[in-house]
Amino acid sequence: MIIIVLTEGADIFIMQDILAFFHTHEELIYALRIILAGICGGIIGVERTLRQKDAGFRTHIIVAMGSALMMIISKYGFYDVVTQEGISLDASRIAANIITGISFLGAGMIFVKGLSIKGLTTAAGIWVTSAVGMAVGAGMYAVGFVSVAVLLLVQIIFHKFLIGFDKVLANDNVTPCFLQIENTPESVAQMKSFFKENKIRICDSAVKATADNMLLTFHLNVQFDNRMNIDEVFERYLAFDGVHQAFAISK
Repeated sequence: MIIIVLTEGADIFIMQDILAFFHTHEELIYALRIILAGICGGIIGVERTLRQKDAGFRTHIIVAMGSALMMIISKYGFYDVVTQEGISLDASRIAANIITGISFLGAGMIFVKGLSIKGLTTAAGIWVTSAVGMAVGAGMYAVGFVSVAVLLLVQIIFHKFLIGFDKVLANDNVTPCFLQIENTPESVAQMKSFFKENKIRICDSAVKATADNMLLTFHLNVQFDNRMNIDEVFERYLAFDGVHQAFAISK
């Protein structure tokens, strides 16, 4: 059996060796940054997983770690090259292209079905997760940790307490409708004014003039308060001069 007795002087030498080890092995610090970035991404991903989103725990970890790795390479990977005389190199372009790559990933999470768009919050969360990974990879720990806290605040607390408010905002029906009015500036201005007074919002529109250019035909998708009877609204609108047809199209 070997017994090692450490004296006070030996302790000092050991501490110096440890400090020298970390000083000469910067890659360990970089590795710790990648691990911290993965933890931050995992914290964000837990919330998405609990909401059963496609991009969940593992995806956010990978995005954060990958962004941190790219940031470390961008910041430190070319140090031996850029210090050489006569060599000009913009290593920050690697970090800049992280956002481009994440944009493609986020775009794949957005789904459009009719007038409904899904996945915007998840895509935005992936984008912020990448930014958190970049911050941690660059050694800006406080910025990264605060960003995670703020993102969780938005994702969890705001979702919980503002969901009623969101429902009020979304308490509108999207309804296709058909309008035909005279092709005059007065009739168009009258239509816009009527819609504004009745708080009817036009989501999208297709306008076409008749062959004789006397009438304008509108195919609209509109939003309105579901407490409103849109048929009665259009009946009032038909009483205006220059309005030939106005009705909602049944879904």
